[in-house]
Amino acid sequence: MAINRIQGTDGIRGPVCLAEKSSSPGPIEALLNEGILTEELFELYTYSFCQELLDIGFAANNDIAVIGWDPRDSSGRFNQAAVNGIRKAGMTAAVVDILPTPAISLYQLKVGAACGFVLTASHNRADQNGIKIFLGHSNLKLLPEDDKRLTQRCLNLDYEELRTIPLTGEISNEHQQARKLFIDFVADQANNWLQKDLLNEVTVIVDAANGAFSHLVKDILNFEGCRIEFFNCEPSRGINSCSGVADLEGLSEINADEIVNGAFAEYEALSRVLSIGREHNSAHQNRPGMVFGFVFDGDGDRCFLLNYDPHMDQVKVLGGDVQAFLQAKLLKQKSKWNKPPLYLNTVESDIEAERAARSAGFETKQCAVGDKWILWETFLSQWKCRKQYYLEKVDDPEFQALTIQADTKLEQMQNSSSFDAISATNSVLSLEKWLLEKKRNELVNLAYSHACEISNNCFAIGNEESGHLITLGKIKSGKMIRPVFIGNGIKCALNSMAAILQLIPDIKQQQYFQWLSNPYPSGYQKSLQVYYVDKSLLCEESVMRKQLQDLLLENLNWSEMEIKIDQNQQEPQMLMIRVFQHNLPVAMVYVRNSGTEDKLALYLRGSREITDQLDSLAKKIYGYLMISFKNKNSLMARAEQSILHSLSHETRQTIELKGQEFEEVPIDRLLHEMSSRQKLIKKDKGMWCITDLGRTLINHSEHSE
Repeated sequence: MAINRIQGTDGIRGPVCLAEKSSSPGPIEALLNEGILTEELFELYTYSFCQELLDIGFAANNDIAVIGWDPRDSSGRFNQAAVNGIRKAGMTAAVVDILPTPAISLYQLKVGAACGFVLTASHNRADQNGIKIFLGHSNLKLLPEDDKRLTQRCLNLDYEELRTIPLTGEISNEHQQARKLFIDFVADQANNWLQKDLLNEVTVIVDAANGAFSHLVKDILNFEGCRIEFFNCEPSRGINSCSGVADLEGLSEINADEIVNGAFAEYEALSRVLSIGREHNSAHQNRPGMVFGFVFDGDGDRCFLLNYDPHMDQVKVLGGDVQAFLQAKLLKQKSKWNKPPLYLNTVESDIEAERAARSAGFETKQCAVGDKWILWETFLSQWKCRKQYYLEKVDDPEFQALTIQADTKLEQMQNSSSFDAISATNSVLSLEKWLLEKKRNELVNLAYSHACEISNNCFAIGNEESGHLITLGKIKSGKMIRPVFIGNGIKCALNSMAAILQLIPDIKQQQYFQWLSNPYPSGYQKSLQVYYVDKSLLCEESVMRKQLQDLLLENLNWSEMEIKIDQNQQEPQMLMIRVFQHNLPVAMVYVRNSGTEDKLALYLRGSREITDQLDSLAKKIYGYLMISFKNKNSLMARAEQSILHSLSHETRQTIELKGQEFEEVPIDRLLHEMSSRQKLIKKDKGMWCITDLGRTLINHSEHSE
């Protein structure tokens, strides 16, 4: 079968292994046959992308490629290999070392680089790594057509030939410059809405996920009058280990017993929010919202907020939907738009969040999963804003023809689902190069400044429920002040807290927590994950996909409701069904492969009025996916079966995988994914035991054998 893309939702990501320990003859074979990323693949990947930019004239020899990473590569061999790939292509590697993804993205824009590489597996565990790419000038992430071209370059390149290519490109260490730029960016009141006088007697517990923020966040969060405590700032303890946003996804609250004795007993930051919250409650009964938590992921582009609720003795978890709505409300209060601005969320979001935003005066739109699609919408918005400014100032038929060409190109991409970040960026750059050639430098600078004013922008906020929030930011680059849109966990955390502290209604403490957890009438929202799957079973040609679709349609045949199979332009492979009542959307059900992990997920979104129907559907479809889509050739799937078998007879305090074949299985990760993510096993009074769903899976497996 032909390989179109080796990338997932956001770049390339997966388990890593040094080439010397791989049984494959080369990096591509190791990826395709063993599912692992070697340091050789990192070199191949960065080299191939740089060559792509050079061959099409997007970059020239000695142009800058910014590169940085999170702290998971303790050996440094993967990082060095990626740097070598840039230099072998003849480009200059500007190394910024360990920094969060938004800092690396920001710096590549600041210095006018051809691209930026971030070596990270984001929220994934320490045994994985990957590469994200930001495109110079536009700051877009790679889109499907870019991924396909890069994949073919990687497949066609002989790594043995790459070994012999000399390091012709330069290298520079620019960590301090990039670090300072990011700190200054976050401190700038144009990007940080927090009013310092609101912070008196507020406590913030910070969870840096032992990731890229570990050695930076203390220099950013140093506010007077505010008590701040830092946790998980030691990468040696394991990135995302008992920390970070990933384990909080899908949760709106965590009760005290779960934090003290249950699934979150080893999560230090949560324990501290609980203990400080209890302490604050006795001292500040009349002032709500005194104890916050900032929880980041490993590369720092996502954030969840925590808030202690003394009335329920639990910790509230504020995901992307709630944070986005609160930030949007504050933006609406602070800003004056000429027309309704865009409130963008992905298909993962609560169906009622979109409805609430529309009622609040925003234009609403959905995009596919992944912040690259949010960045795509910001790109379109920015182009529209600057184009309008240019056309008001430039009366030239040639320029007008160029704008029509650019618009036509972008429209064709969307209509044909052929999204291409490099071509889109080039289409817009060609216009601005034309202006610069005509000595209209000042006009270009003014157009970017014009687009920096939020009232001139039609884009307000973009949101993923998983914690990516993107709003307008600003940096100075040379003589130009330019708008910046990036997923930035620390910017998101500060602005969400700013929104809460400024929007707090004049109500009693108990009502405050009800308001905070439900600032709009929330809908039904459930995401159910199945790990260690055969992703090919969900492709459009698959018999299993057709059976799944038929099963969904059969069980969605609800009275007085209309069913529509939808195809998302940005992610056509996703199986999506929408449900309407009286021509109004009431539910959405979809199944998609993860682009970053070895899993698929069932997503159900809908109105609260049909909770019972959606719960019944969730139970039936999830069981079917669990039984039908597991990859029987997966070592992790076999290890999962082994654990279920062992627990089907008795409960255990500790679990061991016996047999030589399981020696390489990361047991902690496996137990976490079986318990927290799939609910196949659980801990009860310190003992592991199998759940009903786990028994269903093992019983089916035994019968099929």
